[in-house]
Amino acid sequence: YLFKKNARPLIQNVPEEIKYNSKIAIQTPQATQIKWINLIRAGLTTHSFNGTQRLVDVPFTLVPPNTLNADISGEPNVAPPGWYMLFLTDHDGVPSMGHWIHLS
Repeated sequence: YLFKKNARPLIQNVPEEIKYNSKIAIQTPQATQIKWINLIRAGLTTHSFNGTQRLVDVPFTLVPPNTLNADISGEPNVAPPGWYMLFLTDHDGVPSMGHWIHLS
């Protein structure tokens, strides 16, 4: 998928500390091209099984020209507290580089 384009989506600015049931602003120059925002939990593997694996879809609204307002879930059963990598994926399926955030 990385050969589809010359550039990946870029996360310019996002808070590192994120609270449950909040809205956060994510700055990206490709805001109009973003299809998904995801949180991926850091893995913990033991005996070939990752018991903490999570991929959390984050609903968002576009605020032109370069902001995405993301709605963070208020449900810790969906996204337990801890460190996650935030990714933006564009309409061509190309992801940004991950950005570490802490959910609490």
